[in-house]
Amino acid sequence: MKIRFLGTCGGRFAVIKQMRASGGFIVEIGEKIIHIDPGPGAIVRARQFGFNIEKVDILAISHSHPDHYTDAEIVIEAMTAGVKRKRGVLIGNKYIIEHDDEHRQLVSPYHLRTLEKYFVLRPGDKINIGKLRIEATKTMHEEKHGIGFVIDDGKERFGYTGDTKYFDGLVDYFSNCNVLVMNVMKPKNEFLEGHMNTHDAAKLISKTKPGIAIIQHFGMSMLFSNPEKEARWIESETKVRTIAARDNMSLDTKKETGGKSLERWL
Repeated sequence: MKIRFLGTCGGRFAVIKQMRASGGFIVEIGEKIIHIDPGPGAIVRARQFGFNIEKVDILAISHSHPDHYTDAEIVIEAMTAGVKRKRGVLIGNKYIIEHDDEHRQLVSPYHLRTLEKYFVLRPGDKINIGKLRIEATKTMHEEKHGIGFVIDDGKERFGYTGDTKYFDGLVDYFSNCNVLVMNVMKPKNEFLEGHMNTHDAAKLISKTKPGIAIIQHFGMSMLFSNPEKEARWIESETKVRTIAARDNMSLDTKKETGGKSLERWL
């Protein structure tokens, strides 16, 4: 499994100020390349960091807030060779692909028609794409239809919390992950409804014991508090290797190493 970060900040103000990039991240697992949560600047950061976004096979979007979806349609255009080739899969929650009286549809019917397949997932839904089994996980966040993801290729298991506050049910979804990526907006002793802070992340990690834990999607106060320092605190509390993601960080993991990893900074 390989993971590459096209951005590591989140929340309105950190994204508006571009204190870090906000392009989401790439997961290569089971012979598929998955782009998760392509926020503002995803296409630009891919170019800047030397990643060919045309190679993306699956676009997965957790919810409808701008820091998670805004570059979705241009990524789809890249995936489909400028909408000339019917290719690729989109996975999203309700508001990414559908609409109701409260919310507009965020990926246009035109772009949906260019894809091979698309899926609306709700918490607990499971789908198979090639060798991958993908499950949507529950979140407790302002966006009521938000989801996270667990992706399993039969050899490795990857988890992504999406934006959520900590709740006991998270443990059921994210146990036995080789890699767990968590959106951690706030440092210790700071609280924002619908999001995790460092204490919450440590609680989830200590109960799920992933091979490697990665924190990302940092708000302004987290960035000012030094994410690397927060990650070191989590690791000291949980005894689980914990990494604070950085823009253009690339991580290569292999199950046969017993959960250890080879980390490569580009």
